[in-house]
Amino acid sequence: MNAMSVTYFRDTDTDPMGSRPHPAMALLENHWQSLRHGQNTPARADVDPASIDKALSWTFILHRVAPSVARIRIAGQNLHDVLRMDPRGMPISAFFDADDRSTLSVHVESVFSDPALIMIPLHRPAALLRPEVQGALLLMPLTDHLGEVTRAIGALVTDRSLGQRRRVQINGHLPMRYEPLSMYSAKAPVKQKGPSDMRSALRLVVNNG
Repeated sequence: MNAMSVTYFRDTDTDPMGSRPHPAMALLENHWQSLRHGQNTPARADVDPASIDKALSWTFILHRVAPSVARIRIAGQNLHDVLRMDPRGMPISAFFDADDRSTLSVHVESVFSDPALIMIPLHRPAALLRPEVQGALLLMPLTDHLGEVTRAIGALVTDRSLGQRRRVQINGHLPMRYEPLSMYSAKAPVKQKGPSDMRSALRLVVNNG
């Protein structure tokens, strides 16, 4: 299978993220929500690969090894194909252009420290003879065997192959989805961060990757 070659986001050409998530992301989030048992952060041990088998090619598990440092422990085949190497042990920022990595680290840290569900819109700008690539990164927190939020499950998908560049950028022209788990009990509306928020550094985050 050609890595990340399935078109899924667009309901219309004017709404890149569309009203429908990629089926893999929808399946993964539904499974994560089913494990929450109310307001709790799901446990890593409760994730059932058989329940998300159709999403596994896009799915990864992050391990927060230190403040602001999270590395890939499990990665689906599509993520191997994008980098053309095994991404295990690498930071998720390995999939991103260097200019976006510090911003990404802020959002990744929020997944663990808030904790929060985050979906970040992605793109690869159009180039000569190559159309724009659009996509998204979904991150959802998990607890370890001690009950600490040191794991995250997520998916990285795009609407077509990234080609030789093999890197994406945060799309600052679209809002990101940010849902701290504390909001569920209050049934607050989903908070959307606008383009100006995407590039703001909420705190200094060092990514050793």
